[in-house]
Amino acid sequence: MSSVPLLRFLPFVLLVFARLAFGDLQAEIQQIVAEADLHKGFAGVCIIDTVTGDVLVDIKASQAMIPASNQKLLTTGAAIHVLGSTFTFKTTIVRDGKNLVIVGDGDPTIGDSTLLGISDWSQERSLLSEELQPWVDAVVLAGITQIDTLLIDDRIFDQNFIHPTWPSDQLNNYYCAQVAGINYHLNVVHFFPSPRPGSHASLGLITPKIDWITLHNKTTSRTGKKDRPTFWVARPPNTNKMTARGNVKSTHKEPVRIAFHDPPIVFGHVLASLFRKNGISVIKVARVSESTTVHGILLYTHRTPLQKVLDRSNTDSHNLYAETLLKRIAAFTLKRSGTFDEGAMVVHNAVEQRLGSFQRGLAPADGSGMSRENQVSTETLAKWLASFDLNDPAGIAMLDSLATPGNGTLSNRFKEDRKSTRLNSSHVVISYAVFCL
Repeated sequence: MSSVPLLRFLPFVLLVFARLAFGDLQAEIQQIVAEADLHKGFAGVCIIDTVTGDVLVDIKASQAMIPASNQKLLTTGAAIHVLGSTFTFKTTIVRDGKNLVIVGDGDPTIGDSTLLGISDWSQERSLLSEELQPWVDAVVLAGITQIDTLLIDDRIFDQNFIHPTWPSDQLNNYYCAQVAGINYHLNVVHFFPSPRPGSHASLGLITPKIDWITLHNKTTSRTGKKDRPTFWVARPPNTNKMTARGNVKSTHKEPVRIAFHDPPIVFGHVLASLFRKNGISVIKVARVSESTTVHGILLYTHRTPLQKVLDRSNTDSHNLYAETLLKRIAAFTLKRSGTFDEGAMVVHNAVEQRLGSFQRGLAPADGSGMSRENQVSTETLAKWLASFDLNDPAGIAMLDSLATPGNGTLSNRFKEDRKSTRLNSSHVVISYAVFCL
C-alpha cells in the first residue's frame, strides 16, 4: 500500500494459499507477531478456511482497529456488490441549444498519466490533449463553431470535495486531492521545478496548462553544498491561488503534484481551451444550477469500465479512485448526489448484507482510509474477503483488482511468491492482518 502520512500503519498482507495441512498455525502466527517490531502497536490476525468456514487463526480478530488503506477493500468490494462487475462510468457531452453540457459520472480516470502510459514527462501535455481529441472531434462533427456556455454538470456527487476528517495541513497533497463528479488529471497540477541561479526557480512545463490559475513564484535557486531542496506550493482553501515557495537545488525529474480546487470547473476550462484551439469559440464556462434539467442531443460518451477503477484503487492504492467509488455507490443507491456519509452507510450495509449479520465495531467513514474515524476488525475483513466466490464474476473482479507480488503496492514485496499468486481453485485460505498504533 502507498504510505498515508500521519497515519502510522503497516500495510495489509493478503496471502492466499492452496489448502494445506496447517498444523498448529495459531501458535506459529502468534510467534511471528510476538517477534515482530510493531513500535508499541498491536496486531489483529484472522485466517479463515473458505471451504469449511473454520477460523484457523484468531489473534485479537474481533477488535476494531483503524484500517488505513485497507479500507479500500471494503469500498471496492461494496462497489462490486452494489454496482455489479459490469458497471461502466459514462461521461457525456450534450448539445442544448447554443450551449454544450458536460455531464459527469464520477469517473476518476480522465487525464490519469499512469493510465496514459506517460514515461517522458515532456510529452504529457500533448498526450493529455490527444486523450480529449475524440471529445472535440464529436463537437466538430456536429457542425458546432460557437458555444455560448460550456456547462459543467457534476451533480452526480455533492460539492463537498474534501472529507471533514482528513488532515487539514495536507489537503494540497496529491493523496488528499478533491473528489468530484468530474475529475481530471487526478485533480492535481504537475510542477517540474529547476534552479535558475540568481533568480527564482523555473517551475517547468506546468501540467495541465493552467492559464486560469493565479500563480506566484517566490522560490529561490541556491545550489551550494549546504543548501537544501525545500520546494513546496501553498494554496489557500477553496481557491486556485498558488504560491511556489522554498528552494530548488536541482531539476526535478518527477512531477511535484499539488491538488487543485474545484476539479469540474478546472476540467471545463481545459476542455474549453482545447475547443478554441480547434476553431470552436467558447464564450464562458459555468456550472449548471441545481434546478437545471439537461435536454438536448447526445454528441459523445466517454466510457470507463468499473474494473479499471477497481484496479487503480486496490493494485495502486490510489485514494481518489476509492473515494469516487464511495460517492458513486451512494448516488447509485439513493438516486441523488453522492456524499461521503451516505457512501459510508452503503458500505456498512453491503458488508452486513453479504455477511448476513451485524458486524461489531464496523464504522466506515471514507473510501480510501485517510480518515482516522474508520474502524473495522480483522475478523470482519477476513469474512468480507471470503464472501467473494472466485467462481462468481464479483469474486473474479475483486481478485483481479488486488496487487500481486512485485506489482502495484506490492512492487517491492513478496517477489519470490510470484508463481503462487494466481489461483485455480476456490479452496483457499485468506490471511488478513492489520497493525495499529
